[in-house]
Amino acid sequence: VFGLGESGILPLGLSYYSFRQIHYALEVYKKTSLSKHSLWEYMSYLFFLPTILIGPINRFQAFHRDLKRRRWDNSLFSQGLERILYGFVKIVVLGNYLFSYKLNNFALGLEDTNLWLATYLKMFRFAANAYVQFAGFSDVAIGLSLLFGFKVMENFNSPFKATNIADFWNRWHISLSEWCRDYVFYPFLGMTRNARISIIMSMLVLAGWHEISIRYLLWGIMHALAINLWHRYNNSPMQIAIARIPLLQKSLGIGITLHFVMLSFILTNEVDMAASWETYKILFFIN
Repeated sequence: VFGLGESGILPLGLSYYSFRQIHYALEVYKKTSLSKHSLWEYMSYLFFLPTILIGPINRFQAFHRDLKRRRWDNSLFSQGLERILYGFVKIVVLGNYLFSYKLNNFALGLEDTNLWLATYLKMFRFAANAYVQFAGFSDVAIGLSLLFGFKVMENFNSPFKATNIADFWNRWHISLSEWCRDYVFYPFLGMTRNARISIIMSMLVLAGWHEISIRYLLWGIMHALAINLWHRYNNSPMQIAIARIPLLQKSLGIGITLHFVMLSFILTNEVDMAASWETYKILFFIN
């Protein structure tokens, strides 16, 4: 139940069931029509085993509906086993072996002959490994939930195919993105009538959920500025002109978005800001 963190002993999965608790409390405060339920049913939702450690951040309404309706279902059980297998392939084969071992060793071997390429490959390795590991664990959680008769929301939808940064956040860690949209963006939008400020606040909360530190604060600000910049660019004369060539628009969109995401991950991957700055200097030829 408990794990050892940098600042002492912490409950495992604290960030996930904290956000589930906030979701439930805000839904009650808004007088959302929650179906009648017992304390035991609420506690079952809050500490639902498959999603407690690494999500997704499932919502109470869907969980309670499945809790009431669930029956033995051969199809769901089969889907669950299949999904768990997919998850372990992503984690073990792609993440641990291909990216963390093979690609990492290949990049290390290039450091003496081509430092820029080695640094670029390590940047790509971290982003790719983060995706397959996180998506793999989400697959395992979704699969385990299916074994118990619960349909948990999807958490990833091919995020590296995103054609802009807003599209990326509709595909990456979907349950957290939607949580921030519903409980941070919309409330701040209602108070300020300013979408730009609401986006910044949403990304700061999202960054703080990962880690309360300067590096994650900067990471959140980078993404907030990028999303605001995208909304300024969308439907602009330049965007309309590029849209006349769909293949060019899609290729540029995927390439720019993917590299922005990888570059932003440097802030969260390196041990400190000095190491991040050294990596940026190599990648941008200012070393």
